[in-house]
Amino acid sequence: MKTLTDASIFEFPVTELSSWETPESLEDLVSSVRRALRDERPITMRAGGTSLGGQAIGQGVILDVSKYLTHVLDYRPEQREVVVEPGVIQEDLNRLVSADGLRFAPDTSTANRAMIGGMIGNNSCGAYSVFYGTTREHIKSAEVILADGSETVFEPLNPQQLHEKLSLPSLEGEIYRTVISLLEQHGEVIVEAFPDPSIIRRNTGYALDVLYREHQPFNPEGKPFSLVPLLCGSEGTLAIVKRATLNLVPLPKFRQLLCPHFDSVFAALSVVPDALSFHPAAIELIDKATLDGTKHNREQQQNRFWIEGDPEAVLVVELFADSQAELDERVQAMQTWFSEQGAITCPVIPTDALAKVWAVRKAGLGLLMGKPSRKKAVAVVEDGAVPVAALPQFFAEVQALMQDLQVGCVYYGHASVGLIHVRPELDLADQNDRQKMVQIARRYAHLIKKYRGAISGEHGDGRIRASFLPELLGEEVYGVLQQLKQAFDPKGLLNPGVIIGKMPINSYLRAYRRPVDNFEELVSPAFDWSADLSLMDAVEKCNGAGACRKSTGVMCPSYQATREEAFSTRGRSNLLRYALTEPDPRQALKDDELQAALDLCLGCKGCKTECPASVDMARLKSEVLYQVKQAFPRFSLQDWAVAKYGRLMQWGSRWPAVFNFVQNLAVVKSLLQVDERRPLPKLAKQSAQAVWAAQSQEKPQTVELLVLVDLYSNYQEPEVALSTFDVLQKLGVRFQPIFMVDSPRALISQGLLKEAKAALMRLAKQVDTVVEQTGESVQVLGLEPSEISVWMDELPDLFPEIKNSVNKSKKSQNSQSCLPFSFSGLGILTKIQPFEDFLLQFSSKNPAFTWPQIDEAWLHVHCHQKALMSPKQTESALKLVAKSVKVIESGCCGMSGAFGYQHYAVSKKIAEQAVLPAVAEMPESAVLVATGTSCRHQVADLSKHSALHLTQVFALAFKKVA
Repeated sequence: MKTLTDASIFEFPVTELSSWETPESLEDLVSSVRRALRDERPITMRAGGTSLGGQAIGQGVILDVSKYLTHVLDYRPEQREVVVEPGVIQEDLNRLVSADGLRFAPDTSTANRAMIGGMIGNNSCGAYSVFYGTTREHIKSAEVILADGSETVFEPLNPQQLHEKLSLPSLEGEIYRTVISLLEQHGEVIVEAFPDPSIIRRNTGYALDVLYREHQPFNPEGKPFSLVPLLCGSEGTLAIVKRATLNLVPLPKFRQLLCPHFDSVFAALSVVPDALSFHPAAIELIDKATLDGTKHNREQQQNRFWIEGDPEAVLVVELFADSQAELDERVQAMQTWFSEQGAITCPVIPTDALAKVWAVRKAGLGLLMGKPSRKKAVAVVEDGAVPVAALPQFFAEVQALMQDLQVGCVYYGHASVGLIHVRPELDLADQNDRQKMVQIARRYAHLIKKYRGAISGEHGDGRIRASFLPELLGEEVYGVLQQLKQAFDPKGLLNPGVIIGKMPINSYLRAYRRPVDNFEELVSPAFDWSADLSLMDAVEKCNGAGACRKSTGVMCPSYQATREEAFSTRGRSNLLRYALTEPDPRQALKDDELQAALDLCLGCKGCKTECPASVDMARLKSEVLYQVKQAFPRFSLQDWAVAKYGRLMQWGSRWPAVFNFVQNLAVVKSLLQVDERRPLPKLAKQSAQAVWAAQSQEKPQTVELLVLVDLYSNYQEPEVALSTFDVLQKLGVRFQPIFMVDSPRALISQGLLKEAKAALMRLAKQVDTVVEQTGESVQVLGLEPSEISVWMDELPDLFPEIKNSVNKSKKSQNSQSCLPFSFSGLGILTKIQPFEDFLLQFSSKNPAFTWPQIDEAWLHVHCHQKALMSPKQTESALKLVAKSVKVIESGCCGMSGAFGYQHYAVSKKIAEQAVLPAVAEMPESAVLVATGTSCRHQVADLSKHSALHLTQVFALAFKKVA
């Protein structure tokens, strides 16, 4: 990587002295650490937690445990404990242990990518911290590597064991002696200087106050002495976690959510202290800015059903109970109480929809960063915690601070534990806003001290808050922290500058890298990026939160398969940001590392939906490829083949056997960079167009439906198009097929954007011919999801002159449709809908129609449908003819057009994650349905099964009753 970024505001340059290593085993991790220590190179551990203070970036050796160190080593459900490597993802672990009614208690908003090592380093908490506490309370022991390369275990010690540790003539012994001595000499002062003991979430400094207050020998009635509490929240600066033994807790038996709405954030926070008397499991605050962000994010639009009206703030309150009767009683009592306290309304959320409410809360950070504005809700002060009773007053003072500096601010977070995320809206590329950032940080620190709070309640001191610790804790206690760090890390090689550091908070800001002044002259985009403000702003929507690093879902299938940072949306955005801010951005876009990262982007579109900031890497990739082709034109056989694909198919359909033989010759596949293990799709003996032309039936004078037949459904799988014709005829629908002569999706994927626009216009002219005879009320039906999505997604921004002429009063509210543009061919095609949508409409208009039935169908939905359309529509349509439908829980199949032919190994690995295992479990009597042509070819190439298009299933059902 050119630079190191995380979810903070920082960016560290990679130097010749920097290296990024991914240890393949625990032994390899130990060797890497020892090698770095021997060479006296700084070490930064990198996994994924909830840090936002620049803890995971640095110079020296970056040790990334997220790729290989992901194993559960031992699981003992009867003891409610599990032993894991540091790269195990929290949500993956919970999925495993949930079968035994257990879970790892901390529930972070980043649970689908937060790893145990990062959670320990950051003492992660999550929404249920008022009920379960923090990670610190759920780590039984940790096997660690110390700063001299030695290994040991931090665990609870009885007095004799502690005495033995104190006697060791080693670094480990020195650590124990130093900790005990510092607490004996300064314990009372430490407790007095540290945050109020009532604050659950406290990541300020090192947790010496916890040891002094809660552990023997300082508290004779306390827990056995252990260095685990000190390790949790130490942010990789004291020791390196090799493996950890975790405590597990039972899943709640019954749970329910209430969501009281308020007319101000202050009103919402004012009820929180008294609401704790109901013993909730969580109380989370969401403000209007975050709620508004859900309106424009496709994935969250379906999750905001519970938001009534336009509240300024809502609380998400969860209750746990041992019985339904107890739960109902508590919910009713709390709902009544909230109404008495001034809540506008207080809906109770249906049990089967709880996850949707939490999805809105967890998406908050990304939603805010994806807002199309140069002023972003940045993580500067961010996560201070104060005693809950003081929360309303503290909030009022923070609000006054922002008003004084005339800075907009967003507020959300963990109200139940006195922690509200405070995110001032600043443009850190602007010098005035950078000055305001420093002012806000200083004045906020003073407020934290006034209320005896923790300047970091969960995201860590890191680099951004480290410089405030001397003032907050006092020189004596800060000196104690320095001595502690020196004892653990004598040479200062473990994550230097973090917690103990004096780096000004405006150092190494990512925003310092800006495009050159003549950027617009050098890089003239083919897409219209004005909705994101500009191309550069579209890239900078990525704030580094890392939702693309999750192990499930559609987004970033190549990252899921490789666990390589460069192959995540964040990694690609980072590389692209770097290139666009180079003196010659056009040359930088050719960079080998950037091109390699983009080459493994499948264009699945998952990021546009699943990334909370809606970063559209597929479109960015197309733009980059276009820019490089424009700036450095050269002949490419691959580009030529894609540009002429329709013509080649048309020609080949005359002699399909010859075409199929020639295209699969080794020399041809080599020239096209097709892996020798993958056969290219064959042309059918007769195209759908030829069959249609040969039919002698009378064509209708007027039609109500146009069927857009893509190249694949025409030449390679004509049975798809012919089944469609057959079904429509049986339904009595008057239709006219339009046979495409190009693949706009393939052209766009290759960055051939001028050619794509020309192809779209050619298709529009084909439609014009029909429209002249039928009128503009005709509907358009598409068969191939990847082609349908072009009209829904890319077309408006390829033709901005058309987009700007839209009659906004006629804007469609149907999320499945694109904007109804003003002239005929393009205007009609923008109303395109998938086959399944049409079938559901027909069924709705003809409720008495009797559909033929098949027994069982298994369904895999194309990634573009998951990202841009509605998989539920496909499932509902299939249920018209299938008595039983099982939806395969999968992301991308791994084929994605040309990708699967050129990257066989990665493609196969992606398929093996979900699609192929599911297909292997399918009973022989079931019908497998895959909506995309790529998906069907992937299944055929890599399994013993074959898959059908949805329309083929309907044709099959009709045939059975014929």
